[in-house]
Amino acid sequence: MSVSLKPMTTTAFVAVVENVDLSQPVSSSTVAELRSAINRHSILVFRGQTIDNDQHVAFSRNFGALEIHTVKQYLLPDYPEIIALANRGENGTTPIDNGGAYWHSDISYKIKPPMGSLLYSLEVPPDGGDTLYADMYAAYDALDENMKRKLEGLRAIHGYAARFEKMGEGGKRPQLSAEQLAEVPEVNHPIVRTNPETGRKALYINEGFTLGIEGMPMDEGRALLDTLNAHATEPRFIYAHHWRVGDLVFWDNRATMHCATAYDTQYARTMHRTTIQGDTPI
Repeated sequence: MSVSLKPMTTTAFVAVVENVDLSQPVSSSTVAELRSAINRHSILVFRGQTIDNDQHVAFSRNFGALEIHTVKQYLLPDYPEIIALANRGENGTTPIDNGGAYWHSDISYKIKPPMGSLLYSLEVPPDGGDTLYADMYAAYDALDENMKRKLEGLRAIHGYAARFEKMGEGGKRPQLSAEQLAEVPEVNHPIVRTNPETGRKALYINEGFTLGIEGMPMDEGRALLDTLNAHATEPRFIYAHHWRVGDLVFWDNRATMHCATAYDTQYARTMHRTTIQGDTPI
């Protein structure tokens, strides 16, 4: 059976996938269709899924090897491929209320950042806790030609330690060990990233992990990054996903960034994320 896609009417970079049951093995032809779809739309939404950890991992592996996150305190026991974003903790994981409440692309601070992420909702609050997504293809396309020329060849500095330290100031983040810090040295990536499969260009910056611009004074580089982030998060580029239990959202980290929103933490919120390894940005 062919995959049925229903693009969002107001946000073409998002499509709802119908007639695919992720609790069952998917065929090679379905995987090929979904690969093509993620290149066209950047975000795929699967509603009403009921999957266990094995099925989540198995489906994710159709698209590549899986990333094991640096912060092991959030990884599910027996399932290191799954990071538990659970405000009550889960099976001994460290609780996390709203870990991504800033614009970012997952793990952009690695030499080979992930291609995609798959987030599955098990418990959601009755209100709030949406995830906002920004279309970085559209954000790049909307830049004027002078800015596009200015960005040619520029590389942003990405780092994790500074962001993690900042978020730990409230005492809600565990300390990173020396070994964990050694896993995530600062790296440089092109500010304009090209999808090797399609040739499409996207802005590849974010407020979470981009610290400056290679070869540019820190204040000047920071100012340019702030300008680009403000542009990329204008309402015209944003999709807000209101979570339901059983949603799985698969997004392309090469072409989007995202931001968690607030909710009443008296309610439980439990999400599982797998992350697909990627290539060195070009």
